[in-house]
Amino acid sequence: MVLGKFVEVGRVVKINYGPQEGKLATIVEILNDKRVLIDGPTTGVQRQVIPIRRLTLTKFNLKGATRGARTGVITKAIKKSDPFAQYQNTIAAKKVAKKALRAKLTDFDRFRVMILRKRRSALLSTQLKALRKNNAGGKAAAQAKGGNKKK
Repeated sequence: MVLGKFVEVGRVVKINYGPQEGKLATIVEILNDKRVLIDGPTTGVQRQVIPIRRLTLTKFNLKGATRGARTGVITKAIKKSDPFAQYQNTIAAKKVAKKALRAKLTDFDRFRVMILRKRRSALLSTQLKALRKNNAGGKAAAQAKGGNKKK
């Protein structure tokens, strides 16, 4: 498998640590092997230097973002390609949204989820038993006819 996500100018990143955790930004400049300059004018991330270890690379890359581009150029490129909307459709974004939704549940909501899970489990087990019963009858009839004999 070939690595496809590189630290490069124009790469959309998610901040995974600090006060702006969870926000998306764009790499504007690579300072050295450990730090980059990021900017996220549409997500509320100010232009700042941040360690790479505090970032998660996404598969999205801004077209038209050049090295050291100003905030206005980055804003136009974001409006043109809209990678943040595309990010919301990824599995990683959906997991984060699901985790946030579960964190907001009240005690009664968690109770209701438990009851619904129990109902779903009971329904699945009854359906599975019915399928097994029908399938076992088919095997018995096939064996009575001599369908599964070893020769």
